[in-house]
Amino acid sequence: MGRPRRTIEKMKIGVSYARNPFLVKYMENMRYIDKLGRGIPMIFANAKRLNRKQPKLEMSGEEFILTLYR
Repeated sequence: MGRPRRTIEKMKIGVSYARNPFLVKYMENMRYIDKLGRGIPMIFANAKRLNRKQPKLEMSGEEFILTLYR
């Protein structure tokens, strides 16, 4: 079974996959993170709430690029 397919659409709604579940659990226990998949949807919601230009989220190979506007 291969890795789950990551897409921009899934990221925008908060679907997240841990590449290293042990590290994620450690980060949660240390309170560095609280919930996977929450950041990107929060960024888009806040831009909308503040009447700002929506961020640009694009895929470049295996990487995602998020552009924020002032």
